[in-house]
Amino acid sequence: MTEEELQDMPTNIAPFVEALGVDDAMRLFLSVGGSDIYLPAKSSPRSIAARTVGPDRIDKLSKVMGYGYIKVPLARRWVAEQMKAQGATTAEIARTIRADVATVRRWFPSETAKQLTLF
Repeated sequence: MTEEELQDMPTNIAPFVEALGVDDAMRLFLSVGGSDIYLPAKSSPRSIAARTVGPDRIDKLSKVMGYGYIKVPLARRWVAEQMKAQGATTAEIARTIRADVATVRRWFPSETAKQLTLF
């Protein structure tokens, strides 16, 4: 990620993206977002986080965030923005992040702002 992209990112998400990269951070948010996970000094493949992104990635996350319990953010809007940039439809995004399609449309108003000119 570029320095500019990291500046625009919410601060609670940035360490995850820095350590894991965009795709693995999205996978982790979708898998265990909203819950606490334990970051060990040395990861094993047994934890759900390690099974999701791999023990080597969890080791990188531990180095960035320190070991111990951390709360993984839901990051639904950020995940939606990344999916939209990758070409996902509004319906696909809504199903993936478990949000109402109207909510996703509200996040991307340019898509719904197409109005017919009557005169």
